[in-house]
Amino acid sequence: MHPPSAQDVFQHFRFKDPILIESILKHGLFCSFKSGDLIAGPGSPVDFVPLIMKGNLRVMRKDEAHDRELFLYFLTAGSTCSSTINCCMSGTKVTVEVIAEEETDMICIPNEFASKWIHCFPEWLNFVLRSYQLRFEEALHALDEVAFRQLDERLWNFLIEKSSLNESNTVEMSHSDLAQALHSSREVVSRLLKKLESENRLKLGRNRIQILR
Repeated sequence: MHPPSAQDVFQHFRFKDPILIESILKHGLFCSFKSGDLIAGPGSPVDFVPLIMKGNLRVMRKDEAHDRELFLYFLTAGSTCSSTINCCMSGTKVTVEVIAEEETDMICIPNEFASKWIHCFPEWLNFVLRSYQLRFEEALHALDEVAFRQLDERLWNFLIEKSSLNESNTVEMSHSDLAQALHSSREVVSRLLKKLESENRLKLGRNRIQILR
């Protein structure tokens, strides 16, 4: 993707204030990441707020041993990460892991500007508040999934959501990666995937799952 224009910023984030758009283009750093790249990890400092232009990111929590994960939500084009905003405002370190699910382009806004714009641009403040609300609702949904749904339902919902984000019926993830995302074991996930395959809901391949709808 080429460096963003004012029209690109408007189309993705619906900012109308020309001064805010100009400031984003002037102070933001355009960055590209490949699938699998680690954007942020637990304990790392945050020096920018991402404005996602293309692609999607997976946000997870890890346990203290850093060997199991809990999927929280996806970040897609037109959004930002409220966790990084919070770290930016409070000066704290990241408590989640953010990984690029596919080739991703974003504008990285340095902390000093992301914080200052809260007081300068009402549109930026509203954008931040909406992001907090949306991420909070998604985190509650993740909690509901763990607390109230069986693992087979969570697995199916995760596959459907991921395939929808990719606009494809194919999900390219290993059984181990799925197990980590759902805070389970590889053996359990593999057994559930085989069960779903026997029900003709999906077809399994090597690190590839085809949703049959």
